[in-house]
Order: sequence, then C-alpha cells, then structure tokens
Amino acid sequence: MHHWQKILMMAALMLSGSLYADDDHEGDHHRQPNHTRVKAPAAWQAECGSCHMAYPPGMLPPAAWKKHMDTLRQHYGSNATLDAADEKAIRDFLQLASSENRQPVPTSKPGEPPRITDTRWFQHQHDEIAPAIWKRKSVGSAANCMACHHGAAQGDFDEDSVRIPR
Repeated sequence: MHHWQKILMMAALMLSGSLYADDDHEGDHHRQPNHTRVKAPAAWQAECGSCHMAYPPGMLPPAAWKKHMDTLRQHYGSNATLDAADEKAIRDFLQLASSENRQPVPTSKPGEPPRITDTRWFQHQHDEIAPAIWKRKSVGSAANCMACHHGAAQGDFDEDSVRIPR
C-alpha cells in the first residue's frame, strides 16, 4: 500500500468511527480529540442498537441519515418508529456527528434509506473481500461489521485488528 493510500485510509477510519463518543472510551487512541466529538444520546444505542449495531454517524453524510430518520416507519421492512423525544435526540445527534462527511449520498432501492455498504468508501475498503465471505453464516452480510471488526461497536475499525471468521 502506498503512503498516500495509508493516509487516506486513516482519515476515512477517523471519519467513519470517531465522531461520536461515550464515556467508557475517552482514552481510545482511534478517536479524534475530545473537542471534535459529539456526545451520543442513550436512545441512539438503545434504539438503533436493539436490532443491529448502532452504526457510527460518520459512515454516512447528513442527508443519508436524514433519509433514514424520515423513513423509520418502513426501515428495511420493519417499523422502527420512535417516540418524539428519542427521534429528535437521535436525529440531532446523527446530523451533527456526521456533518464532516461530505461524500455523496449512496443510491438505494426506491423508498429505502441509503445503505452504508453501498458507499464508495465502504466498497473501496472491502474490495478484496470475496462475495462468498459475506454469505458465510459466521458473517451474515456486509452490514454485520462486528463479525470481522470486533471493536466496531466502539467505533474501532482498525484494519490491523480485522479477523474474518470461517
């Protein structure tokens, strides 16, 4: 890998996983300095993390998160509506914490919110992963970050710690 590619990859990793914080990980060296972080509301982990990993806000640009929040009634085939207070807290958090992501909103199926796995960044980072790996029972799909990135729930996507399960 070229030096410039490593720099771009590190910048992408910082953007993808480091724009949110929780008090348990203040010293984590894979995160940005405190002054650039946004405090995650408890509802984000409780609500979004109840069905899948609470994806780091930096993985999508604000417009994509807005579409996610606007389509909660039909969230990939499920009704994920929230009470008004939780929806506002999560919506505000996602918008602020993703504000530095200037990537274009990925295309999606009509009526479906954008998928992180459809972003150019995600596809570039995973271009060496054979399609059969995503289908393994131990992985499930490209959306199951925690299958290979064991620190994903804490926003740690360090390439050196990736372990692809059999």
